[in-house]
Amino acid sequence: MAITLRNKNIKIRIETPGEKYRGSRFDWNGTVTQIWFQGKKILSQEKKIFHRDEKIYGRGLHNEFGIKMPVGYDDVKPGDYFPKIGTGWLKRDEKPYFFFTQYMLEPLDFSFQKVSEEKAVFMCSSGERNGYAYRYTKKFELTENGFTISYDLENCGSKKITTTEYVHNFLLPFGKNIGPQLELSFNWNYSSDKLSENVKTEGLIEFTKSGFRFVKIPDNSEEYFTGGVFEARDDAAFNRNGKWELTDSTRNFIMSEETDFVPYHTDVWGHKKCISPELFKFLEIESGKKAEWKREYNFLYK
Repeated sequence: MAITLRNKNIKIRIETPGEKYRGSRFDWNGTVTQIWFQGKKILSQEKKIFHRDEKIYGRGLHNEFGIKMPVGYDDVKPGDYFPKIGTGWLKRDEKPYFFFTQYMLEPLDFSFQKVSEEKAVFMCSSGERNGYAYRYTKKFELTENGFTISYDLENCGSKKITTTEYVHNFLLPFGKNIGPQLELSFNWNYSSDKLSENVKTEGLIEFTKSGFRFVKIPDNSEEYFTGGVFEARDDAAFNRNGKWELTDSTRNFIMSEETDFVPYHTDVWGHKKCISPELFKFLEIESGKKAEWKREYNFLYK
């Protein structure tokens, strides 16, 4: 059963491990699948309607470890298992790691607790294989106009953990199509001609100095993507914690995510029913050490 947290302005639904999602890509260790701000829905899904499968595709705020830095993949032979943090032990195949592949999976040992109406804690322990082992705790706590997600990842194995973590923020404020009412901005300036990838944005997106705005509603078949937004920043020495804001001009509404770390990498992906800004955290954890980080979400009317 999902856990619901609420206060006078915010309600969030958190899916428990294995409740619906059972894929090998995203984190199982507590997933926010819907947010209501003053009664209005905020979140969407990876796939558009009629293409959804909640067992294998992302929803809501679905985070992932190791999309491009899979822990331990190169240390094992095909047929052996490598760790996907927060997901399980995945069975390696003959090919290079690819996040869309649905690998055979052995689940982890999960536990969770609803501490109060405004706080919940999720925990998992991996056990040890091939020198890799970890304990991973994720805490959700409401604030007056939002909530925080706090992470604690302890390396209990003998080998160093080097990877990344990010949240696929599947956003759709008020359940309306993505379109000209929305503008996305980051807390740094960048040059769009420096993006590492820029897919299907022509005629759809107008770039600004710190983000972009939509010119029209995306077509049903369009999936747009901008890659390396942080790397394209104008100030190479920028070292502030990351932040994005999504503004809905028709409703004078703003939602944001702010991290307590400098982004390692930033992408934006989406379709007609979704926009997903992604702030990546780089992790390098020696044996016996831990990493802690936080993401804070806020919602308000201007």
